[in-house]
Amino acid sequence: MSISRTRNAQHKVYIPTSARENQYLMAKFVLNDELIEKYASLIDTNANEPYAKFYQILAQMFFKINDELAIESSQFIANDKFARVRFSPEKITSQTDQQLLFLYNPEYHTSQNAFFDGDKKAKKITLLFLANGDEIRIQAAKFHQRVKQAIAKFSEEVGLNKEAVRVNDHQHLTYDLFAKYKGVEGSQVHKFRSMTNRYLADQQNLPTNTDALTYAVVDFPINRRIRSLVETSDNELGCYNELYNLIADAFITSAKNQNLFNGAVIANGLVPIIRKGDDENVITNGELLMLGYNPAHSSCGYTCKWDSNKLVDAIQLVFVACDQNKSSHGYGKFVNQIEQALRALAQRLDFINDKEEMLVRLHQHVGFYLD
Repeated sequence: MSISRTRNAQHKVYIPTSARENQYLMAKFVLNDELIEKYASLIDTNANEPYAKFYQILAQMFFKINDELAIESSQFIANDKFARVRFSPEKITSQTDQQLLFLYNPEYHTSQNAFFDGDKKAKKITLLFLANGDEIRIQAAKFHQRVKQAIAKFSEEVGLNKEAVRVNDHQHLTYDLFAKYKGVEGSQVHKFRSMTNRYLADQQNLPTNTDALTYAVVDFPINRRIRSLVETSDNELGCYNELYNLIADAFITSAKNQNLFNGAVIANGLVPIIRKGDDENVITNGELLMLGYNPAHSSCGYTCKWDSNKLVDAIQLVFVACDQNKSSHGYGKFVNQIEQALRALAQRLDFINDKEEMLVRLHQHVGFYLD
C-alpha cells in the first residue's frame, strides 16, 4: 500500500452498524428584569405560582413556532435543571433535583413538553430541540438550519436581544467497541469531519464566533470479574482505591501510548459535563462534575476523580481532543487512537469481548451566540 493510501486509511473509522445517533440543539437566554417587566401583566405576585401563566404563554409561543417549522420534538425548560439527551429504545423522561434526562429513539419517539416551577423565577430559560428521523447525521445541517429559524422567530416574537441567546448544537454517536464479537455484522465508515466543514458542505455557514469541542466518554463496566482483579474488604475505608487505581493506571498508560494526553477518569457517581473553557478546571456542582478544557492546549493531563469508599456500576473514561487532533480530514485519526487505547486497556484487564460491553460515545459540539 502506498504511503498516501496508508495515511488516508488512518483517518477512516469503521463503526459498527448498530451505532446509535443523536442530535439536539439548545438555546439559552437569561430571564432578566427587562423581559420580566415586558410581561408583567402575566405575573401575579400574589398568586401561589406567580410565574406559571408567564411560562405557559412563552411555551405556547415556542411550540406554535415549532409546529409551523415541522419540528417534531421540543422542550421548554424554565426550572434551571441541566438537560441531557441519550438514545434509548424506550422513551423515558427522568428528573432529579438538578437534571432533566431525555431518553428516546429519534426514529420513533416525539414529544413536546414544558417543564417549569410556577412559583419560582428561573435564572435562565432553555429551549431544547430533539432531532427525529433515521438519518440524523446526514440531515444534521438541515435540522440545524430549521432550529435556528425557530430560535430567531421566537426571539423576535418574545422581544429577546438575539446577541444574548446562546445556541449549542450537540451530536453524538454511541456504539459498543466490541459489537462484532456479539454478532453485529457490517460497519459504516466515518472520518468525523468537524461540524463546521460538514455544515459548509451543505451550504450552511456557522457564525465566526463559533466554539467547537470534540471528545469521547466511555462507560467501563465494573462487574464481578473486574472487582475480583483486586482483593477488597467492604468494611475497610477506601476499600476501592486499589481497584480504581488499577483501572486508571491501565487506562492512562494505554492512552499515552497512543499520544492522547487530555482526559479524565470518573468513578464517584457524578455526571461528567465536558465544556470548552479558556483554562482547565474541575468544578463539583451537586450531581454534576464540570470539566473544562481548552482545545488549544495539547497536554492538559488526566484528571482522576473517584470515591474510594463507593463502588460504581461503571467508570467513565474521558478523552478530549485538542486542536492538534484535528486534521484536514477531520477527527478520524483521533477516534482510531481512542479505539486502539481502549483495546489495549481491555487486553490488560482480560476483557471478555463477546460477553462484556464497552460503550463509546463520541461527541461533537459547537456553540455560538445568535447574530
